[in-house]
Amino acid sequence: MANNLWALGTAFLGKRVVAGMFVDKRAALRFISALLESGELRVVIDRTYPLSDIAAAHRYIDAGHKRGNVVIAVTS
Repeated sequence: MANNLWALGTAFLGKRVVAGMFVDKRAALRFISALLESGELRVVIDRTYPLSDIAAAHRYIDAGHKRGNVVIAVTS
């Protein structure tokens, strides 16, 4: 709370403040992994585009037809 008040106060002084929340990423990853393995969480992939066709992926998303994640495949 104190950080949020400080951030709000400095906004009027022309300073930039970046704030965030601490998350134990290892615990979060274990939690999400367990949900995926149990089937409680399902990843929905609508379409996959190669990196060379990223403009088409953006057009598809902007058109409002997206029903899941749009994946950009980056291969070397």
